[in-house]
Amino acid sequence: MNRLKVIRAERNISQFSLRLATGIHQSKISLIENDLIEATEDEKEKLAAAIGGTIDQIFPKEDFVMKSDVQMGISESERMQAALDKLFRVEVEEKYKDVAPFRSLRAALVEMTGDSEVRGVPSPDRMRFCEAFMEWRRLPAAFSSSTFTYALENTLGRRLIKEYGAVNYREDALISYYRNAQNFKTMEIVGVGYFGDVPDVNPETADYQEITMPTDIEATYAINQKGEIMTVTRRAILNDDLKTVIQLVSKIGRAFRRTHARRAWNKIINNATFDGDSTALFDASHGNLGAVTLTNDATGITTLTNRLKAMYAQTEQDSGEGLALEAKYLWCPRVLLEIAKALNSPWVVSVNPHAGRFGQNHERIICHPLFTDPNDWGLIADGGEVELLEAAYINGQREPEFFLADNPVVGQMFVADKIQYKSRHEYEFEIADYRGFDKSVCT
Repeated sequence: MNRLKVIRAERNISQFSLRLATGIHQSKISLIENDLIEATEDEKEKLAAAIGGTIDQIFPKEDFVMKSDVQMGISESERMQAALDKLFRVEVEEKYKDVAPFRSLRAALVEMTGDSEVRGVPSPDRMRFCEAFMEWRRLPAAFSSSTFTYALENTLGRRLIKEYGAVNYREDALISYYRNAQNFKTMEIVGVGYFGDVPDVNPETADYQEITMPTDIEATYAINQKGEIMTVTRRAILNDDLKTVIQLVSKIGRAFRRTHARRAWNKIINNATFDGDSTALFDASHGNLGAVTLTNDATGITTLTNRLKAMYAQTEQDSGEGLALEAKYLWCPRVLLEIAKALNSPWVVSVNPHAGRFGQNHERIICHPLFTDPNDWGLIADGGEVELLEAAYINGQREPEFFLADNPVVGQMFVADKIQYKSRHEYEFEIADYRGFDKSVCT
């Protein structure tokens, strides 16, 4: 009988340890657990002495192995968040692989808050978890009634970023420099020219001469803001309309990526003005404008060769010396993709001098839906060799942000049964130099 009491006592201690550890920082968990184990050992010694016998005889160690999640280092707050992430098919860390996903959106809310009627008020017995979750998220405890709202923000934000990266428009090929912007004030790009050959010098007969400084080319731009509000209604939660919520946030993520890509590629597609000389990016005076489309024949090889030569012939600002640029990427619309790949492949009947130029597997041929003109195509140099576009992001945040639009216990949630989430992306692109771009505008 006494042994049964001790077994029950240990189980109660283990359960208490788990509840106590919920939301507590991991560094404190092991200390709490050790204190509980020591207290249990003291009780076992007293009971063993009263009954008569040793601890090992009366309380075999294998009967008292603690197997709680506390030892695994996963708090209840973490498990809940992982279960919600899995419901939305968001990847989680390896340590959460055994956490089962919630069955539905409503089930997640009820499990987290105990609010089985979806009234927006957590049950008294779940308030402790809500407070622990808010502490884990480092949010004010006063918002503990909004635990589900913040957990859903976490999950939807991760799903948005997942979809943001699902479609690659290869904007990175256009960018030679990433800049962290601190505010929305106008920023400058200063392009410094090149020096001519270094002159001979003989200190015995003449002093070193002061160098002639090259000309600065300047362009200015400011950060652009993109964003919108997404609303999750109480009705959607009551109806367990998970599919709609997933589709909404997924398509928002894709829209953000397409918008970001279009902002960059439109400099090339729409032939934007290069502020350095107030001339269109592609212009005869820049030596980077062609007029012949690609064809899968000897003429096509000649056409590509001519544009490669034009890029190679670009000269340094001020010095006039050759830059000897080689094209790293070829971009084209879907209509020209097979032709571009053919011009990048070995030919059987004759030698193709361009075979493999844009990757053995055509990995540096760029094609996506933003290229709508069926005949235009172009070349891009290596951004490590010449300036291309400069990209700037507020505080270096390159991906969209997703967060709660306002205090969830007031505002739209209070008056209209709506949870509002705001997504935001702040960035801009500007042309730093024209020499690394070449385009053929064809009719």
